[in-house]
Formats: sequence, structure tokens, C-alpha cells
Amino acid sequence: MSEKKQKISPEKYQKILEGLELVSISLKDAKCYLNTDVKFPGELGVTISSDEKFKVISNDEIQIVQKYSLDARKRNSKSRFLNVEATFLVKLKSKENFTEDFFNVYKEISLKLNTWPYFREFINNITLRMNIPPLTLPLFKVK
Repeated sequence: MSEKKQKISPEKYQKILEGLELVSISLKDAKCYLNTDVKFPGELGVTISSDEKFKVISNDEIQIVQKYSLDARKRNSKSRFLNVEATFLVKLKSKENFTEDFFNVYKEISLKLNTWPYFREFINNITLRMNIPPLTLPLFKVK
């Protein structure tokens, strides 16, 4: 019989969250692809995913790498029109012990509240620079 993994309590999550301080958010890496063989489809189906990892640097310093991937194509098409990947480096200071259980909740809510505006701006700017109508991503909403 497998033992069910204990999740972090809301009180413990709040205590760690209150002890966090944002040091910096920076663009670590980016990759863009525009399919110039395809005419701008007018209406795009956009899929966005993210992947997050963290590393404790010292007792009070945490480094998070968050990669967003955007795939845009004409609805019901297999041909990709646009693909953008942007990786952000987030540095935090923490008064409390930054744990895996905390991070599993933090990456779905608080982290995205901080990094999503950077990704939205990046997508808007990079699509404008690609000479296609700029994409404006929606606001991030916690599910």
C-alpha cells in the first residue's frame, strides 16, 4: 500500500509566501519561429504551456527557471504558424525554508502572477517585430 504524499497546509504556504522577496526577473533565453511559407491565417488557435524548476542557492536564496512555450496555428490546422519559447530566471530571497511542497503550489499561482506580464509583453513585442499583427495574451487567471 502506498503512502499518500502530504501536501503543504494553507497556513504553512502563507508563512513561506510572506517571507519571500523578489530580487529579479530576467529573460534567460528565447527562441522564435515564424512560418513564412504560410499566409497569416487571420484567426489563430493559441496554445501556451510552461515548465518550472527551482534550485536553492543558499539558505535564503532561490533561483527559479520558468519556460513558457507558445504555439499558434490556424484553427484545425497541423501547420504551425508561430512558435515562441521564452525562459525567465527568477531570483528570490526567502526567510523560510523553500520546499518542494511549497513550490508545487507556488508555481501554479504566485509565480505566474509575477512572470506572466513579462511573457505577455515579450509576445506582444516579438510578434510586432516579426511584422505580423501583435498578439495580446489574456490576463493570467488562477484556476
